[in-house]
Amino acid sequence: SSVVAHAVTAAVAVSAPFRSAAVPVQVAATPAMPVANHLRPTDDALFVAGAGFAPSANSFVEGEHRVIIHTIEGQVKRGTIRDADLLEDVISLEQQSGFAPERIPGKRVKAIFFMLAAGARQPQAEGSKIRVTFNDGRQVAGFSQDFKGHTPGFFVVPADTRTNTARIFIYRSSVQAVAEG
Repeated sequence: SSVVAHAVTAAVAVSAPFRSAAVPVQVAATPAMPVANHLRPTDDALFVAGAGFAPSANSFVEGEHRVIIHTIEGQVKRGTIRDADLLEDVISLEQQSGFAPERIPGKRVKAIFFMLAAGARQPQAEGSKIRVTFNDGRQVAGFSQDFKGHTPGFFVVPADTRTNTARIFIYRSSVQAVAEG
């Protein structure tokens, strides 16, 4: 089954040259808060629940990550994020070393694609298989454990293992429908 339809396919295909030395993403849990992420822990960067959000929000991404940000206007921006809360009012995207990061308003972001590090394997897919239809009609398919919540965003691990995308953070405000199966 195809992970992505329409123009999102082009974005994932274009992302292939962006293999980087970014660390793989991992899940970290505090004893009082269950974590609803999809990757198995490693000794690298952490995902932890963001302060003030439900435990399944897991919106804080620690460390440096190579990403592709899709905006609701259809823009595609490539770069690096560092120690970012994905639900902040502004996402700081570093596109070139030595230059000030671009500040992208969070309300304009449709989805953030986290790229695999060079030589990294696809994460273990866990949760329900879903197909997300965005407000612009584009679709992405994958596996998610936290899509049913009422948090402002959720993670999806792509169903297509040929992609260079480790996971996708999808902003619920940009979603028209989510279908299971």
